[in-house]
Amino acid sequence: MTNSDPMSLPLPAYAGGTKAITMTPVVGTPQREYAEMFVPGEEALEDGELRVTVLGSGNPWNTRAQASACIMVEVGNPERDILLFDIGSGSLANYASLKLPVNKLNKVFLSHLHADHTGDLITLSGSWPKVGRADGPVYVWGPSGTEPRLGTRHFVEGIEEALAWDTAAGNGAINPESMKIVVSEHDFSKTQVMYEENGVKITSFPVIHALSGAVGYRLDFAGLSFGFSGDTRACWPLVRACEGVDLLIHECFPPAAALAAASGLSIERATIALNAAHTSPTAAGKVFGMVKPRVAGLYHTLLSPQVIPMVFSELHSVYSGPVVQTQDLTVFNVTKEAVVARQVKQFDQLPPTPGKQRMAFSPLPVPPPDWWAEALIPLVDV
Repeated sequence: MTNSDPMSLPLPAYAGGTKAITMTPVVGTPQREYAEMFVPGEEALEDGELRVTVLGSGNPWNTRAQASACIMVEVGNPERDILLFDIGSGSLANYASLKLPVNKLNKVFLSHLHADHTGDLITLSGSWPKVGRADGPVYVWGPSGTEPRLGTRHFVEGIEEALAWDTAAGNGAINPESMKIVVSEHDFSKTQVMYEENGVKITSFPVIHALSGAVGYRLDFAGLSFGFSGDTRACWPLVRACEGVDLLIHECFPPAAALAAASGLSIERATIALNAAHTSPTAAGKVFGMVKPRVAGLYHTLLSPQVIPMVFSELHSVYSGPVVQTQDLTVFNVTKEAVVARQVKQFDQLPPTPGKQRMAFSPLPVPPPDWWAEALIPLVDV
């Protein structure tokens, strides 16, 4: 197979495929053997490694095959940090299939405030404390806006307010600290280091998408690096910030005609959506050619057997390096020796994996409202 033959690509997972959608699943020389599929719970994260898993590869309309945008990074530091970049609708269902502890999931970096990049934040902060995420707040980092109401702080405070009933209903039974969201807002317009803990450095940089106030991120750890574009048009701040990263996951919309045919949008609306706010395959190829990542990944693409070869064909007209069209549960093992791309063997119906509880909390019963006494049906004879 050659890197320019899109007809050789594996099938998507929803069509029965078991491999990552790429013609170069291994770049470099791995120092250990990797199973053909990643099996949750059977591969320990190695010291000094990054494991990057796509929890949401898709679009504003999430489907059973594609949750909305979310990328997870597991860090091979002593703390074994788990970091989310965006948290789109449906992405937490994919996390739940990985046998990872729910109480470790408490750090979220938002690229921008579109609903398809933030929709599962309400699930993480409101619902998961009920099933084991009991060790304290969710911490959210995100960009400012051109005015306070368009920034991450206003957004998060609105979610906390919207969860007022849910939070009050958990009194007594649920650790109140786990139902809080702690927000850190940074200036969207500057390329800057805005997180540095446990050997991990994260840099934010401005990108061009819809309104001012969208950013991308670069993560550096132990000589390894990962870049995430968020949603963007091809732009210089990303190129300058991500030059030479080991893995760059960049958005890539299908060509306008394919988007219109697949989504029902008019060709006019599809063209505007692509040109005004997103990146075409050829534009993504141009970005990759300037950044020169070891491996390039595409996300935010409408996955279909018709569209995928079209995307690869257009992209490879301007770029010949290794490219992976990510889908939900594409996983990358990033080490100094190699980058390996595979698909996860998913488990659809697992109970929550709570992990080791680090914060003591003793549940207490709360007296019920008086009117319940007359409204409840007696069950003593059942």
